[in-house]
Amino acid sequence: MSHLCALVRARASIAVSASGVAPLDSPSSDPARYLHCATSGSGGEPKIIRRTQSSWIDSFAVNGRVLGLSSRDCAAVFGTLAHSLALYGTLEAAHHGARILGLHGLRPDRQLAALEQEQATVLYITPTQLGLLCAQDAPAIQSTRHILVGGGQLSDRIATDAARTFPNARLIHFYGAAETSFVSWANDTTPLGSVGAAYPGVSISIRDAAGHETDQIGEIWVKSPYLFDGYAGGQSADTRWDGVYLSIGELGRLDAAGNLFVVGRKSRMVTISDINVFPEEIEGFLAATLGTGSVAVLPLPDEKRGHRLIAVVAGADATMSEHDLLVLCRQTLGPLRAPRRVHFVAALPMLAAGKPDYCTLTQWVEATA
Repeated sequence: MSHLCALVRARASIAVSASGVAPLDSPSSDPARYLHCATSGSGGEPKIIRRTQSSWIDSFAVNGRVLGLSSRDCAAVFGTLAHSLALYGTLEAAHHGARILGLHGLRPDRQLAALEQEQATVLYITPTQLGLLCAQDAPAIQSTRHILVGGGQLSDRIATDAARTFPNARLIHFYGAAETSFVSWANDTTPLGSVGAAYPGVSISIRDAAGHETDQIGEIWVKSPYLFDGYAGGQSADTRWDGVYLSIGELGRLDAAGNLFVVGRKSRMVTISDINVFPEEIEGFLAATLGTGSVAVLPLPDEKRGHRLIAVVAGADATMSEHDLLVLCRQTLGPLRAPRRVHFVAALPMLAAGKPDYCTLTQWVEATA
């Protein structure tokens, strides 16, 4: 981390990967400073994001103003620098002169102890990491003012537990990606199921298959000063540009007040008996029903219907049996969207980014099917 801060102070272009931090060669004719970092790779091999440093610095200024960030803060990050959320939190804290508390690799109880000891004021964390943290039986942390949660769906149960563990904190659930940075963020007035209204400076356009704006579910396109420049390594067929607008292949809708509802990723959408099904919707329902943020829904091939869904759940309240849960899913979601099996496990295999490792989970489910 000290090496990263030294490169920032030297105004160097930077490459951050799982192997470490290094200066990045850039053409002498290009005055811009760049940052290369990896995506989390939940569904496959990580890709290398190329962005100008100013694209993040612009949002540092927004957050500094809205959240009151300063050198008096202590910012805690829970992933490695190879994870874009942890890297963003580290660089934003350094930009404002705040102390940086790296907690990757520690057990949740020790993370809580470190937060208390260091009087952490700002957390950059995924829903799964927050759920594990708030499941601990420990005194409330009074010092924390803001919790920025990104990288997945946030269940009401985890939000409630976070309010108990961090009673003085404002919980900010935001939606975005390594390619887009912030797209939207939620507040106390955000309706249930929404990821909030557009982040300052961002324009969101929902378009149908023909490219026309729609008030129905469509592809999410974003215009923003915080977008990446392209991939320095790897590619994604879902990532496309239309002028200044960018899509990463996710679908959603906007309500009349401008609140964004994300349905899921096009690449994860599957067809079951000619019906389009989004595993993210089922994950959200199971997370809310069982009070956990550790849920993965996986599609397996099915000769008759095209696909069948298998759910894997960790850290849930064990008062509901698999049979009862499947009955509830069929009643609420319908027979086609309901999982065929639910596996309860102690913990999901996780990536360093704090997200479920869908590739490893799929291999495990296929082996147990």
